[in-house]
Amino acid sequence: MVNKPAAGWLIMAAWLLFVGGGFWWFEYRHWQRFTAQNVVFNGEILRQFQKRLPASVKTTVVHFNDYACPCSRYSAPHIQRLQELFKDTRQLVISPGDTLMQGLNIPATPSVAVWDEKGRLAYFGPYSSGATCGSGQDFVSRVLHSLAEAKNPMWINTLAVGCYCPWVS
Repeated sequence: MVNKPAAGWLIMAAWLLFVGGGFWWFEYRHWQRFTAQNVVFNGEILRQFQKRLPASVKTTVVHFNDYACPCSRYSAPHIQRLQELFKDTRQLVISPGDTLMQGLNIPATPSVAVWDEKGRLAYFGPYSSGATCGSGQDFVSRVLHSLAEAKNPMWINTLAVGCYCPWVS
């Protein structure tokens, strides 16, 4: 016969190990990669990058995505949805190590930049508001709809809070 207090303590210890293991798996093992949650986006970095892009007469969306970053699991569905909704735009997914990014570092990944058909930067920053790139208001769709309606948005999201990793070239 099992001692009831001992069984209770055993169940409690197993539960704590399970919760601790879950916390480690989903959060702590990536802690060093994305501890800085506040990111300042600056369009100046993209001037050099834009010179390397092939010329286009279409609106261009560039997704800066590092698939090794655990935060990219939130942006992947967002990128797919943008590619489906805005098929008439040129969309590129750039990862660290891409030749277009040699010597350039953007503030964080995942992030996105949008240029209008005249080559002017219309947006640079996160995909949406909220703690993850899949929650909150969709900034990119709003900018792309404004460009399609011939409005002239120019929006650099200078400070964003969310799930980001440093961009490592």
